[in-house]
Amino acid sequence: MSRPAFALFAQQYLAALLKDFGTVYLNEPIPRDPKLRIYKHPSRSNFSSVILEGVTADNPQVMVNPEIIGEAQLVDVLFEPDPECAREDLGLLGELLFVPSIIQSLRWSPDDWTMQKCLQQWLIWRISDNGHIIPVDEEPADEEEEDYDEDYDYENEDEDDELEEATKLLVTIVPSIDSEILEGFAIKSSSRQIPGLYEYPPAFHTTIVVASELPRDRSTIWLRLLGRGPTQRDAIDDLMALPASHPQRSVILKQLQDWYQVLLKGEMGGESAALMERLSKLND
Repeated sequence: MSRPAFALFAQQYLAALLKDFGTVYLNEPIPRDPKLRIYKHPSRSNFSSVILEGVTADNPQVMVNPEIIGEAQLVDVLFEPDPECAREDLGLLGELLFVPSIIQSLRWSPDDWTMQKCLQQWLIWRISDNGHIIPVDEEPADEEEEDYDEDYDYENEDEDDELEEATKLLVTIVPSIDSEILEGFAIKSSSRQIPGLYEYPPAFHTTIVVASELPRDRSTIWLRLLGRGPTQRDAIDDLMALPASHPQRSVILKQLQDWYQVLLKGEMGGESAALMERLSKLND
């Protein structure tokens, strides 16, 4: 099945926009280490298998210790910023991408399943890079037993610890989002106090950008161009209003013109017709 035109545009758009500020990977497999893309689960111990084989010997439909295959997922855009490059020209987007990040751009308001799928990619990336997925045919390291102190308050030992510093981020850009989704995933308004920015609980290091709620100014233009409807069309107008000398203006105009050529080959709906009218002016 061919990918939607917007998904391809978003990839090429972000690759062109971010190429001077770090390394951009498109369709990057997660886990990134090939040895981690197929792994066995559960325990590699044979004890439970031997017991279960005896219990289920008369039932040939019961599978004992099956191999569960973990296929790699392809991430649309993975960005690793260059610490030597300032990102002021990227505005708010540059502020969000201060460490290696998965960037997801959705054309539609997400449902529960989509939110779970987006978060899954970040979790696999984080777990695999932290060494918590065991490579194929490797045995887990033996953990040393620790003495248990009956007088120590283990329950509250981490109560005052600071949250782990973010080393990997997930930035998901959506055109809009239902309040029920925000509430269901415990997503709150960002501490940055910018309309349209939301964050998962801190442990997930995940930011949701709602393009339609962002303030209309130069700092948000690169995010609003990934929005939908009036939000995106206003962003195109704002892009055209940038000085011709702006370093990203011509690069992104080229991406929008290429997208216009792709859209010309398909049937347009009502919203797309309005978008096409706006994009057609970029070729004048």
